[in-house]
Amino acid sequence: MKWNRVSSVLAATTLLGTIAAGCSTSNNADTSSSIDKAASPSTSNGPKEKLIFWDKGEYTQAYNDLMKQRVEEFGKANNVDTEYVVIAQNDLKTKLLASIEAKNPPDLIVANDPVAKQFVTSEQLVDTSDIITKINFTDGAKKFSVVADKYFMVPQSFQMGGAYLRKDLWEKHKLPVPKTWQELYEQAKIVNDPKNGIYAVGLPLGQSGGGDAESFVRDVILAYGGAIVDKDNNITVNSKETLEAITFLAKFWQEGLTPPSSVTWDDNGNNNAYLAGTVGFVINSGSIYDQAKKDKPELEKNTLLIPKLAGPKGDFILGSGNVFAIFKNAKGTKWAKKFVTEFYDKDFYNKFVEVMGGKFQPVLKGSEEMAFWKDPNNKAAGWMKMINDVVGSSNYPGPEDDLGSKAKSMQLATRAVQRIVVEKMDPQKSLNQLEQELKQLYGKK
Repeated sequence: MKWNRVSSVLAATTLLGTIAAGCSTSNNADTSSSIDKAASPSTSNGPKEKLIFWDKGEYTQAYNDLMKQRVEEFGKANNVDTEYVVIAQNDLKTKLLASIEAKNPPDLIVANDPVAKQFVTSEQLVDTSDIITKINFTDGAKKFSVVADKYFMVPQSFQMGGAYLRKDLWEKHKLPVPKTWQELYEQAKIVNDPKNGIYAVGLPLGQSGGGDAESFVRDVILAYGGAIVDKDNNITVNSKETLEAITFLAKFWQEGLTPPSSVTWDDNGNNNAYLAGTVGFVINSGSIYDQAKKDKPELEKNTLLIPKLAGPKGDFILGSGNVFAIFKNAKGTKWAKKFVTEFYDKDFYNKFVEVMGGKFQPVLKGSEEMAFWKDPNNKAAGWMKMINDVVGSSNYPGPEDDLGSKAKSMQLATRAVQRIVVEKMDPQKSLNQLEQELKQLYGKK
């Protein structure tokens, strides 16, 4: 789900120029709290204190521009030195591990929630329950930020996505909009036209370290009634339902309905293919829509944004997104807490989400009432309703813990489908291997 880098510096400057970061009060954050009292502006004559913030690089340049300026404004308001570092998403975990080993972690990070959750068991993160209690977060946002009923991270934004459908290709064959995976498969066989450079679907299966492939494979497993683990972390993946799901998924590659190169796609592969007009269906966040509006108006006009597809057992909305995490062995944790608390100033936060053009969905209650989300011309607004139907995070129905996050980041379910497609392994044999990999990870016999 990587996003197009577009120049939004002007928008970012306008937004941040209207809000003095680190100074404003909010409907969501009472800035007279004990958090702020513990981190009052530095006035000593000695060296300034410092906030070190590592943020993952987003494909939309506007995001990192906004965050950088917000951090700088915070530093000026609090007489604190700041260091804002942008790190490629696939490198963030490795660099964090190295910094912990060197006993020099950053004070604050923004990461995908599965990455941050992996630092909970090693007791690297600050308990952020006080911030969670203080801010008026949606229930769905809390669900993807909790680990074993405790909060060691704070939700920054949902990254909910649905499906993109080329309505011109579907209308050409007088096909209805698919509502289930089976309907998509049947229709894909009709729409598919690789001789003329059109594949019906663009599904990623690469082990890039990103989340697109693993997320959609897990979505399908759940929709077919399977599960990686149960609520007690028992390995339940080796079931007839999971076998049916991964066997079904493999057919999209085996029958040439998705580009052959998609077995190695990273999170940017489906973006590029859809925007190039070579595929008719992808699953993604609002990033494709945003770029198509700017650069591909004809494609945008022929695009439908539809909800995620259901399977024989229905559909399950899993929440995921960006989170703040604070490292307790860092030196500027009090400033990190203050920065995070003030980030949710309602006026700033709503404008922040709006500038992102639908790529992020808000984690604050009441934000769905913004005019931006009620605009009938904003196709991405249709995905907003999903945030109220979140049943859990990426490890559902299992507990949200570091093992579940690690299993997802290792892309074990993706590998199971890839073995069927690339190595032509028997589906049951590949499922058996997936079960063993999970048992080894979870320390189960």
